[in-house]
Amino acid sequence: MFSFNRGNFRTTSDDPSNLPPTSTEKPTFPRLTQSTSSSSATSSTAPAPTTIHVLLVGQIYQDTILYMDDYPKEDTKIRAKDMEQRNGGNIYNTAEVLSQFPRLTPHVMSCLGSKEASSQLVSTLEEMGIKSKACIHRKTPIPSSYIIQSATSGSRTIISCNKTTDLTKEEFIRKFDVASISKTMAFSDRQAPYSWVHFEGRNIYNVVEQIDWLESKSAQEGWRSQLIISVELEKPDRPDIDLLLSKGDVVFFSKLFAQTRQYHHPSDFLRYIQPQCKSGATLFCTWGEGGATCLASDGEILHASALPVHTVVDSVGAGDTFIAGIIFCLCRKVNTLTALKFACEMASRKVAMVGFNGLADMMWKLWEASLDVANSGQSKLRPSKPTSSESDDLSSRVSISSSTPFL
Repeated sequence: MFSFNRGNFRTTSDDPSNLPPTSTEKPTFPRLTQSTSSSSATSSTAPAPTTIHVLLVGQIYQDTILYMDDYPKEDTKIRAKDMEQRNGGNIYNTAEVLSQFPRLTPHVMSCLGSKEASSQLVSTLEEMGIKSKACIHRKTPIPSSYIIQSATSGSRTIISCNKTTDLTKEEFIRKFDVASISKTMAFSDRQAPYSWVHFEGRNIYNVVEQIDWLESKSAQEGWRSQLIISVELEKPDRPDIDLLLSKGDVVFFSKLFAQTRQYHHPSDFLRYIQPQCKSGATLFCTWGEGGATCLASDGEILHASALPVHTVVDSVGAGDTFIAGIIFCLCRKVNTLTALKFACEMASRKVAMVGFNGLADMMWKLWEASLDVANSGQSKLRPSKPTSSESDDLSSRVSISSSTPFL
């Protein structure tokens, strides 16, 4: 969803290697929970911070990334500068970023290969703290992608092969119920098993049925108000993808999706598409180096600029990183404007590094004070007008490049 097409931008440091060091350990976010009174905060009986559970539904791939100077011409034989193999796919990338944040457990529901062929993938997921019990095993191979990353243009070309049968409604119901049992045994029937369920915009007809079932179940059991459902509409050429427009409390659009509708500014596109979406939904549209725009549930347009990036190192998964940033912030009741800025900056910093490792730690070191100010405990998805002190603090925090201020 984020696509940086030129390599002529800069970060606050001329060298991306000067960004804060990465770490494989989850950082400690001491101030991110909702504030409490001084008496309860010092009480020895204060409740432990609640772990947030997020379910991501989509397809996991095994990616082979070829790093090239230029995109190759047809019918030529050339060498790649480097090659990397890693797990990928939209929900995998989002889960990997989310897994780095404390008190947040991502779960993935995807169709994998056989148990034997997928054993290493499952082990990797569990080692990162990503729960995979909701996955389905097929006899077909794990879907794969070959990604050509051009250093000159910053573009990336993805060639995928997927012979796996998509997740059905019945499989979704069975896996959802089984995976959620352990999280609800200690609570009443009105406790939501997940705070957020995110659907990749693929397998359209089955996903529509899955969301409809989830809506009905959560309403009947009394926990719909505790749940956020989001959908990602990235690829406009998928047949009947518009059926998903009205299914999300939060909807993520790509620049390509908007441009295919002949819109060349995200705010114009969001106002055009809003009547087709659920009433009161919060809409996001990423725009590559142009940042991202949000049409909030109250009709307000919010915008955040992307950080200028000197060299595009690895743009694969930047849009998935943006989604992770939004999910993390809104689950923690951070206001929508701050969530938008946080997610946009995290996606920008991702393209200046290979992979995702250490993003959460990097962002917390930079954003601790601002998230503390912004975490005002607002009702979910309802953006709050920043106070003058918050506005001043955020403007000083994010003015990394005076040439690209947040609007």
